[in-house]
Amino acid sequence: MIDIWSNEQDSNRKRLLLLGILVIATTLNDEQALEEWFPRSEGVLDQVAIEEAILQTLLFAGFPKAIEALKKLREYFPQTGSRVHVYDHHAAGYATSGIVYGKHHSRLIQVMDELHPDLTRWMIEDGYGRVLSRPGLSLQDREMAVVATLMASGMVSQFRAHIRGALFAGVNIDDIIWFTNTFQCIIAADLREAFEKVRNQILTSNKDK
Repeated sequence: MIDIWSNEQDSNRKRLLLLGILVIATTLNDEQALEEWFPRSEGVLDQVAIEEAILQTLLFAGFPKAIEALKKLREYFPQTGSRVHVYDHHAAGYATSGIVYGKHHSRLIQVMDELHPDLTRWMIEDGYGRVLSRPGLSLQDREMAVVATLMASGMVSQFRAHIRGALFAGVNIDDIIWFTNTFQCIIAADLREAFEKVRNQILTSNKDK
């Protein structure tokens, strides 16, 4: 990964690379990787963007791992960023999830309601409202961070939804292919084919439109 980092000249991809590394390290509770990569953030990701990436990881990897990553971050950035609050969690969450799921949004709500109606409310208000609608990190970057987290945790079905979400949020196909290829090494060996198949299905269907 160091070689990729050193050789990458595109500022957008360098930002995405660092973002992916940090959220994967958070998801895997890899303190050594966090210590190694936080100092490389200067001029690439600011403190607020890093905090937001770690904070949102709690949705997919849990509070304990987000807490431990923030502890390591405080060794590099001793002072916290400003407190952020999204006021209308439901409205913000509904709007953000609407972008991520596009034409599939109503089906998402239906499926979540069938699993449990409180899950729908928590997903909209807490996941997409309180967390993913916060400022400090673009929705494109948030979706790519989610993709990296899901790759690290082996969640193929949710990966499908968020590859599509990254497209709907405005990430270009070439960057998605580059990003997922770069981090393929962190996918469990028995799941790599499944992840690649899902990614290619989503990207191919989008090209055909």
